[in-house]
Amino acid sequence: YEKELDMAEFVWGGYRLEVDVEATRAYYDSHPGPWITCTCDGCRNFMLAVKMLPQSVRDFFHTLGLDPEKPGELCYSQGTAQRLSGGGWYHLAGRILSGDTEPGAKVLFPAGWYELDEHCSVAFKSDCDLLEEDFPRPCFQMEFNHDLPWLLNKKNPYQYD
Repeated sequence: YEKELDMAEFVWGGYRLEVDVEATRAYYDSHPGPWITCTCDGCRNFMLAVKMLPQSVRDFFHTLGLDPEKPGELCYSQGTAQRLSGGGWYHLAGRILSGDTEPGAKVLFPAGWYELDEHCSVAFKSDCDLLEEDFPRPCFQMEFNHDLPWLLNKKNPYQYD
């Protein structure tokens, strides 16, 4: 069901969002986890590296009511001996007011990626993947691209160099 939301409005790049920060935060706080249950090297590394995100990126997540350590999903694309690139997503209570992907559009994020820093960027869409049934509605998804340090004490298996 959809409840009346206490919305805060944000504008980042080509996105205008209405976020119920308290409902988003309350959902994540009421689901302590563990959130990352995959034991692949990429996810094990993410669990370490996400704790070292720059304060500006952590502040961005906090402003939206998100915990960077609680992604909906993670995936990895390529790496070097020192870094691992990947992505994932998080769900937020609220709506995208502008910048959303139009139904049937070939371009997934027409408003583009909003850079948080040199290693992290985000984009938003209304379609939510792997959304938990008890997540507050309405809601949308924040995609998160990242290039994080490789911290495991073993060779990065995602290396392509």
